Amino acid sequence: MSYELLVVSFPGEGKADEVLTALRALESEAAVDLESSAVIVRRENDNVSIRESKDYDAKQGALVGAAGGLLLGALFGGGALKGALIGAGAGAATGKFIDMGLDDDFLKGVGDQLSQGHSAIVALVDFTRLDRAMEELDRFEGGTILRHELSDEAYQKLSDAVED
Repeated sequence: MSYELLVVSFPGEGKADEVLTALRALESEAAVDLESSAVIVRRENDNVSIRESKDYDAKQGALVGAAGGLLLGALFGGGALKGALIGAGAGAATGKFIDMGLDDDFLKGVGDQLSQGHSAIVALVDFTRLDRAMEELDRFEGGTILRHELSDEAYQKLSDAVED
């Protein structure tokens, strides 16, 4: 598989979410393989939110760690509660210090580039059926390609699909 990075901004705070939903539907059709993604929104009040699909924060890490620690503590002795507490601490540290998704600084930089009331989709994707994917993405006009690592053919088709 050859994953390609694509960053497309759209007017409107919800448009990038719509594109992500379309990419997920395309993935279920095997038209794309979506390795990782993020939706970035710069609200009218200038606040920026970043939501990654494959990154864990400290809270999520703690929950996963607690569940794993509880199970290990119950199976191997030492007390389930003690195992859960140790696992929660380890999971929280892992979620805080290990970035499993897209580079956070890169995503913040994309957020800095957005105008108020705009959103962006950042996706690491393999277009397994390029024509089918572009047919679907053609619904999302008004986008601006901010960055890409696409083949010339994929770039031209994406540009034709989402840009005015």
